[in-house]
Amino acid sequence: MSMFGKTAATLSLILAAAWADGAFADDAPAAAAAPAAPAKPTGPTLSDVLGASGLTVTGYVDATGSIAHDSSADYSTFALNQASFTLAMQPATGFGALVQVAAGTEANGNYAPGYGYGATSSSTKFDIVQGFAQYVAGKSTVIMGKYVTLAGAEVAAPTGNTNITRSLLFWYSEPVTHTGARVTYAASDTASFMVGLNDGWNAETSVGNGKTVELGASLTPSKTFAFTAAAYYGDQNGTTANGLHRLGKKALLDAVATWTVSSAVTVIVNADWDQQNITGGSTASWYGAAAYLNYAINDKWRTSVRVEYLDDKEGFANTALVGPELKVDEGTVTFGYAPSKNYEFRLEGRYDKNDAFSSGNITQAWLAALYKF
Repeated sequence: MSMFGKTAATLSLILAAAWADGAFADDAPAAAAAPAAPAKPTGPTLSDVLGASGLTVTGYVDATGSIAHDSSADYSTFALNQASFTLAMQPATGFGALVQVAAGTEANGNYAPGYGYGATSSSTKFDIVQGFAQYVAGKSTVIMGKYVTLAGAEVAAPTGNTNITRSLLFWYSEPVTHTGARVTYAASDTASFMVGLNDGWNAETSVGNGKTVELGASLTPSKTFAFTAAAYYGDQNGTTANGLHRLGKKALLDAVATWTVSSAVTVIVNADWDQQNITGGSTASWYGAAAYLNYAINDKWRTSVRVEYLDDKEGFANTALVGPELKVDEGTVTFGYAPSKNYEFRLEGRYDKNDAFSSGNITQAWLAALYKF
């Protein structure tokens, strides 16, 4: 292009810009005079409201698919094990409360999908897993209502466990919830002690005037080691072979040790001893132990291995009837994949070797989809 052509083009651009600027300037008063579009009303979000009021809302949805095989048949099932939410107001001092509601095939307190052939119920149920009022004064916290047990390494909510299925100890040796009153005293940053009075195990009322006493301790002597212990003793609602209610003294000693080897590796050991009064004035006892190895492969993948053993000395825990000694052990391997903090997919294989059932040993495979908020 000639020098003249370049100059002409440059002048043309300058004139065009100047004209556009003048045109917009002329139109500015008219634009300013035109009524502005009404702004969308703004207000606090639900999170803002809850935060300002001191309320918190959390929850999860747990869905599974499973197949199982024993010596007599194959089984498969899909299940909505639990859909749950928790509404809580728990200030550092003064009065508060917590309510956890769950619905699903495993909504009741004995949430234990997997021992056997899948969900233990065939229809959706509704349960208030926890519902209690609390009062905090200094180092002491008092709760009254329904709350989860102090015993065990596993809990009713799947978000608190590293495996899909529950352990033998969870199923046969430990309570899940209690109804009563509990006092927790935080002696220091590393030690807390608990005492409570309850309506037995997994019961919202008691038969007669019998009650169960609970004692607990939680110790964290270092950043890498934690230890909890719980003891229960008292009248336990039960049923005889003909379904009649009876009261019997029941005892449990429970201990859980957690060793954080590194940021990626955690080892947990849980041990239980149980004893139950049975018809005729005699007693039945059983004991067991479970060990867990949890390994974080990377930010999204993890694995958990569980091995355990249960020795039912009188054959009472497995069958609720006195019989020969029954021994059960199992091994479980679980892989977890979490594409985000709210989602996790779990894949699990489990093998139970037992002489407690005529069906013989049980092999299971599980897939779970877990969403939490």
